[in-house]
Amino acid sequence: MALRESSKSASARVAIGTAQLGMNYGVANRTGQPSEAEAHRLVRSAVELGLDWFDTAAVYGESEAILGRAFAAHGLRNAVSVVSKGRLAEQDPASLRGAVDASLQRLGLGRLDVWMLHDERQLSFWDRACSLEAASLIGEARVGAFGISTYSPARAIEAVEGRGFAAVQFPASPMDRRFLRDEVLTRLSRTGAALFARSIYLQGLCLMDPAEVPGHISRGREAVGTLADFCRTRGIERDRFCLHYVLQRTRRVGARLVIGVESAEQLGRTADLAASPPIDPALLDEWDVLWPADVDDLVLPFRWTQTR
Repeated sequence: MALRESSKSASARVAIGTAQLGMNYGVANRTGQPSEAEAHRLVRSAVELGLDWFDTAAVYGESEAILGRAFAAHGLRNAVSVVSKGRLAEQDPASLRGAVDASLQRLGLGRLDVWMLHDERQLSFWDRACSLEAASLIGEARVGAFGISTYSPARAIEAVEGRGFAAVQFPASPMDRRFLRDEVLTRLSRTGAALFARSIYLQGLCLMDPAEVPGHISRGREAVGTLADFCRTRGIERDRFCLHYVLQRTRRVGARLVIGVESAEQLGRTADLAASPPIDPALLDEWDVLWPADVDDLVLPFRWTQTR
């Protein structure tokens, strides 16, 4: 699938996550949802920095609508690429068109680069009628490609190999390497699907003070403390290590990293990190030996409230 590249630099592999622009989001969020004026400034500044891919979803509060107003106010509708996500009303292909049209209306756009099924459990609803409706929307230039946002490697492989989806968004971080294993990345990339890695900081958990990690997150304080010590003793900032860990582990498949921002400081830092030199690959391998396990109760945020 051919998706427009913004540049040949590392910034071309970063998409701005916008859940924070529409709602309070993330376990480490301390500032809350930014004002709409601040959100507009962030959108404009991101494009000026060459970060012109935006990731949103129908369930991210006012995110789509705020993005749409920002695009219109700053004349950016033809300068951005947008991924959005939504849900089906069971096996109803008309609900697919309805979800796409509703997102386009809120965003003020004529076309989405990618529309993703937001709930991997709804993959069972995606039948031949939905595939035909998706093909019609692509033919009408309403959507560039259809994909799935998922937590499960098996679901992702089913979506691209069995259902013909052309894009996958998945979680990846130094704590969560389930999708970074060679066999998973190879199978996904072999189909030509566009890949998007999210949660590179595990919703901000990786950057927290270990003492402030909520106690109900299984092994959370242990994991964050281990990462903090590892980075400190090797003289590398935690955010740089996390970003480059995923950037370098997904380089061969060209995955984009979806990184959420809620302030100008975060946006500038993200741009700087993306442009910074790669870290020594030996450090990546050293971390994998130090913390080898992908602990489901730690890396799957929907389990955090179930482990109290």
